Amino acid sequence: MFWGRFSEEQAADNKLKNHADAIEMPKGEMYLASCMNILRNVYGYVFSVEKGVAVDKSGGYLPLYTYPTIEYLTQFDFRKKRVFEFGAGASTFFWMERAAEVVSVENNQDWYTKLKSQIKPNVQLIFAQNRDFPLAISKQDGLFDIIIVDGFGYRYDSAVQALNKLAPGGCIVLDNADWHPNTAALLKSSGLLQVDMTGFKPCESHTSTTSIFFRRDFDFETLEKRQPVYGKGAKWINSTEWDKAVL
Repeated sequence: MFWGRFSEEQAADNKLKNHADAIEMPKGEMYLASCMNILRNVYGYVFSVEKGVAVDKSGGYLPLYTYPTIEYLTQFDFRKKRVFEFGAGASTFFWMERAAEVVSVENNQDWYTKLKSQIKPNVQLIFAQNRDFPLAISKQDGLFDIIIVDGFGYRYDSAVQALNKLAPGGCIVLDNADWHPNTAALLKSSGLLQVDMTGFKPCESHTSTTSIFFRRDFDFETLEKRQPVYGKGAKWINSTEWDKAVL
């Protein structure tokens, strides 16, 4: 197979083998190049790495979850939802632009100070260290629709506290769930439905797993009428003939 844009006349009679702008390669390598193009230019992965922060191709902040998790979450309408984060960062800016209210607890003083000057009125940023970090959610009034367990340390303890503050129909996001199997097991054993989303992340050179733990009555409204929406780099096909009853 050959890589490039050519007319039928240029491709005729094996002419591409002698074309200066044509690159001959195995089909597998060509498909891999196409996949890398999606990761680079559609997801904005290289831009994110060079910038040193989780962002999309336009510079919009992303949470440091796996790309499949980010794409799944961005389908939903969070404008009436309350979010609590164990661990603040680029994800705080992501949720700040989408949710009605965001409460984030951070245990790194320098990071807390940096973020404090950039948050909007719908964000409450809390500084807490040691055992006060996982207990910060227990001091908040009401329940939260989404709770993110992604802080520096105390993942298990944070998950224990999260279970007590999760609203009906809500979900808990556990990042790096593959590194914290005891915490994942705790959440699953509480009756939540575990869905593992493994893949690449912005800024990182390996795959990871972000897991979402759903209450059984989870039913957030979506931004679009259809679900799922087309993913980044997807073929925009609507299979009308196969997507209806025929029997």
